[in-house]
Amino acid sequence: MNILDYSWGLVTSVGKRDYDSFRLILDKGLTTPALTADKSGMVLKLPVPRLDDKGFYNLQGLYFDADEQAWSGLWKLYRASLYHGALHSAYSDFKQYAGWAKGKDLKAATFVVSLIEDFRVTKKALDDWPGILPDIAYANYTSGLRIRNVDDIVGPERAATKLLLELWGVNHGLKGDVEEDTDVRRMAAQVRTGVEASLKGGTEYPKELFTAADFVYGKFARGSKLREVPSFPHTESHGESTIFSGQVVEADDPKPLELSALAALGLNEPPAAQEDTEARDFFSSIRAAEAKYQKIREKYERHTSSTRLDGIEYPSGDYANFMRIRSSLSGPIRNIRDQLRQVKNVLDETAGHESGIVDTQAAMQVIASGEMRSDVFIREEPIHKNEAWAILLDASKSTSAFSHEVKGISTCLAEVVKDLIPVQSQWAMYSFNNSLQIIKDYEEGYTSETKARIGGIQQRNITLLPDAIKVAQKVLSEQAVDTKILVVASDGYPTGYSGIEEELVSTIKAVSKSGTFLMGLGIDSHAIEEYFTVNCVVNSPYQMMKSFVKSYLEMSSLF
Repeated sequence: MNILDYSWGLVTSVGKRDYDSFRLILDKGLTTPALTADKSGMVLKLPVPRLDDKGFYNLQGLYFDADEQAWSGLWKLYRASLYHGALHSAYSDFKQYAGWAKGKDLKAATFVVSLIEDFRVTKKALDDWPGILPDIAYANYTSGLRIRNVDDIVGPERAATKLLLELWGVNHGLKGDVEEDTDVRRMAAQVRTGVEASLKGGTEYPKELFTAADFVYGKFARGSKLREVPSFPHTESHGESTIFSGQVVEADDPKPLELSALAALGLNEPPAAQEDTEARDFFSSIRAAEAKYQKIREKYERHTSSTRLDGIEYPSGDYANFMRIRSSLSGPIRNIRDQLRQVKNVLDETAGHESGIVDTQAAMQVIASGEMRSDVFIREEPIHKNEAWAILLDASKSTSAFSHEVKGISTCLAEVVKDLIPVQSQWAMYSFNNSLQIIKDYEEGYTSETKARIGGIQQRNITLLPDAIKVAQKVLSEQAVDTKILVVASDGYPTGYSGIEEELVSTIKAVSKSGTFLMGLGIDSHAIEEYFTVNCVVNSPYQMMKSFVKSYLEMSSLF
């Protein structure tokens, strides 16, 4: 199981949500999680472990050695972040705070809602999901160790940070300003009272919860305003934060702090020590995946070195977005499949088989001639043409007005080709702008990760169309098949350097002479017709259903 399948399965299991109301985006470029919303529901963006150039894993701003022992702690932090987001998807309704927050200072109100709601959903998990709480307690404890001395913080963020640490039991002991520390304890007690009231049944958001919100907000609405919203690195961020940016500083005696972190969540004793086989298995699988991706990357980098492309990328994915698009286009996808099967799948009606359906005419001839033959059967299994495909999608800024259509066309093509080319090592898909993004390499399967990359395609930068075609064709030419097909979906307006139009014409001629069959899909533009002999213009996946089939039929007659 890959990390996306694991994460998606856990979130949907805990949160009781599916792709129609929830999106999970795993992004190696993030440092802290982000929890937002779209018109359908919650959107959770999580940082995932990333191996840097120096051989260390990076997660949530912390660095870990690339070995199993260090990975165990890293994996706990990742799971805690995943669990935290899953609990929000299961229990949170932030609209309940809208009326309360109206007219209030944004940062102070955000801090109060985050503080209360994070604590509420985590305490609620004690009954439903107690097994996930030790990892959350560990992440809280680790967060506390990233601050050397909370009393060194200047401004109202000091009291806010003390309150955060006090509520989760990782405060190292309050020992600064006596009056401030007393206020912090009172605010924490008020939050616990409000949360306990919400857990007793009746309403999820009782008046006691908003009484606590008013009490805490009142402490931060006076005097200096919060410049940032303190939050633990494994929980959702609320803008730029520097408070927990340091590395972990080991405590002189970590045991009391660990027990305090567990007690804050209602756990009376630490879980029994046992080997974390899940962490070990994921360490092995991710190391293997990294080696595979590096090998694939090096293959493409050999080809991009002679082009103007900036390099190779693996785009961040959005699996839920892909699933939503595929669901909305199930009709066009099915129609394209049905029509293309008439071309792609031919019935083997050649005599000479010794099993299958009797060929009546052949059998009568054998009987009449008196020959001793038994090859009078035909078979109806589909024979798939020996083809390899490369699909190249324009993800430059010039197609940004048709971003949804590009994703829809990409989804249709991928869903059709994966049926027409059942050998997954015989088709690949890319998007491009000033770099080439690998959506699916020939060595990869059509997996959830591949689908997520389609859902996450983003339009930006310039259109280095001839350079992308060169790289895609070079990799395609390495496939040992009879027929090679390169499908290019673009608006047909290359940009990026002087003479790029002439370079595109030259590139297409060279590719055609190599024996590769080219098909151009014009994305709401007829410019593609100037370059590709076999072409069609589409402005929606529905139109592509008709035009693409017609163009494929035309191209099929050539081979």
